[in-house]
Amino acid sequence: MKQFWIIAAFLLVALCVIAAGVYIWQAVGPVPLSLHGWLAVGAGVSGSFLLGGGLMWLSFYSARSGHDQAAADEQEKLEKRK
Repeated sequence: MKQFWIIAAFLLVALCVIAAGVYIWQAVGPVPLSLHGWLAVGAGVSGSFLLGGGLMWLSFYSARSGHDQAAADEQEKLEKRK
């Protein structure tokens, strides 16, 4: 059930961001884009989501695999030496 609410919140935020983008785009006025422009916009949006998702995955993977705890332990050792 928790995953459902996380996904629902993500979709709600994504919908709000898309709606705000469309509103701002229309408020600016007519901006003609060629096929290359649309491809660039799509690649930028897709790349941003992929990068954000990949970094979040790395963060959770690092925390679950013990790398974060090992780094924290090493930091404590270094602080005790001072």
